[in-house]
Amino acid sequence: MLRLLVVITLFCSLNSHSNTIENQIEAIQQFTGTEKEIQLLTLLDVQTLSPREKYLVLNELTLFYYGESDFTSALSFAEKSLAIAQASQLSLETGQALKFMGIMHYFKADIDLAIDYYKQSLLYYDGKTHPILRANVLNNIALAYIKSSEIFDALDYFKEAKPLYQEYGSRMDKIDIKYNIAVLYVRLNHAANAINALNEVIEERKDINDISGLYLAYADLAVAYMLNEQLDKSLALTHKVVTYYQEQNDYYNLSTVQSNLADLYMNLGQPLKAQEYAITGIKFAAKSQHNKAKVSFYHALARAQTALGKIDDAIATVTKSNKFIQSLNNTKLKTENDGIHSLLLMAKNQPEEAINMYQKYIMRIRKNQSDVFNNQLAKYEASQLKQQLASMKHENELTLIKRESERRFLGLFFIITAFVGAIIFLLYRKVIDRQTKEYLKEQVKKSTLELEAANKKLLNFSYVDGLTSLKNRRCFDEDISKLWHKKESKKFHILVADIDSFKEYNDTYGHIAGDKALSKVAEILKNNIRDQDEVYRYGGEEFAIIFSNCNAEIAMNASKRIIEKVEQANIEHLASAFGVITISAGISTFNFSSTMSVDDFINQADIHLYKAKESGKNQLCCA
Repeated sequence: MLRLLVVITLFCSLNSHSNTIENQIEAIQQFTGTEKEIQLLTLLDVQTLSPREKYLVLNELTLFYYGESDFTSALSFAEKSLAIAQASQLSLETGQALKFMGIMHYFKADIDLAIDYYKQSLLYYDGKTHPILRANVLNNIALAYIKSSEIFDALDYFKEAKPLYQEYGSRMDKIDIKYNIAVLYVRLNHAANAINALNEVIEERKDINDISGLYLAYADLAVAYMLNEQLDKSLALTHKVVTYYQEQNDYYNLSTVQSNLADLYMNLGQPLKAQEYAITGIKFAAKSQHNKAKVSFYHALARAQTALGKIDDAIATVTKSNKFIQSLNNTKLKTENDGIHSLLLMAKNQPEEAINMYQKYIMRIRKNQSDVFNNQLAKYEASQLKQQLASMKHENELTLIKRESERRFLGLFFIITAFVGAIIFLLYRKVIDRQTKEYLKEQVKKSTLELEAANKKLLNFSYVDGLTSLKNRRCFDEDISKLWHKKESKKFHILVADIDSFKEYNDTYGHIAGDKALSKVAEILKNNIRDQDEVYRYGGEEFAIIFSNCNAEIAMNASKRIIEKVEQANIEHLASAFGVITISAGISTFNFSSTMSVDDFINQADIHLYKAKESGKNQLCCA
């Protein structure tokens, strides 16, 4: 009966010329649940719908099933809407359908597929024509990267979305993107950046009276203060947030914040307080089904009990945590739990059990690393397969074109039989032309290869200093830029060195002797660095060294050794106070909080070099 009424309703509305498909969909919005589903499915069955109208109905069905948390059905209708949009060359609709495909895969935990569809969607949203649509997709890609723990990639996409929101978005858009970036700074332990950004977000959320958003920012700011070792500020702010969530009976967020509070009291050397908040936190987490927070509370409680000398209680707590984690089937949390358990067994003087547990811990870590590698390999192989499929498709298209050309040629040949002689002549000319083209093609290919080889040699020459055979300033600029933009942790140092009183040396001994001295100093620098380090002629009598993948102590020791070796070479320099050629040097070490750019990094080394010169030369300055 309900189905019949729906059909009658839709029949009447479809026969009304004043009713557009948008109006009909809007009318259906008043229904909910099964009734709304039937209305939309019935509307989809209407044969007179145009491709765009059918797309709109399919899109509405996608949103309906998404709202019902039926992501499998939502994905199915999203695929149908995408097929219609692509077949009908509906550009914006195709972009929207690809975005919905990404959203459904995201909620089905197919993160790699979600990212792939989001990136395809970006192709349909230009930053000038559709800036907010593009910014929203960039935001979705960043959230997907966060889900897969690829934080640097997430930060890049948030930063790409930020200027679009700043210029075209609402005030809330601008605040939210700033907040998202600040939260990633917290996860990357960039405490100073996080504190600055969160304080701005807090002031803006106060201004628009966004209370729930304000306390989320307060909670993250408290964590940033803790990372920055401003424990008193962190403690006061965390208590403020706890009080708010208690008043709101928001046990989920209360669990998260109270977990931070337990960690804070441990950092402050107050295990009794940490134990108290961990115990109440377990209850809040259970009440709100915040499973990750519950495990964090178990670990915090075990740490507090250990600090209080209650090793047996701590082991019992970790055992409870282990049972709870097993019910969640979470390998990562199980690995963390085994690590803590092995330490507690060792503290209890049970070395055999501790070693067994530690071995389990190590095996799980290796398995996790292997899984990560296999996932990356699978992504690579999938990418290669896509390229192969695209290549095969292209070859098939070429084959079809070739067959069609042959068919037309044969048809033409039979039509103009009377002109056989002329055709033979034309075919002969065609063969000659083809041979000529093949010959020319081979010659062009040969010339291209020779030119590429010559260019490669020229490029290599352009990176090498002709006098010292060291890499030159151009090569240094490119190498330091590549090193700077790498995603992994930046652990490198720059040394800038200058030959002392070299102008006076040239004036005294002549430029030929000066060139020999430069070559000798270059040889000393090259022979006293590690294989992974690089030395460059920076300009004139200046040299530079990039020390990579090492700590400051290794770089400092190598630099001091080089300065000593140059002096020990005993290259006579009577115009110098030392009687021999010496060098002065400045070194700078990359620091996340103080090094803002490549130029800033190099300038620090230059400043230290000038200090070395002013302090008497023939020395290294690092501060």
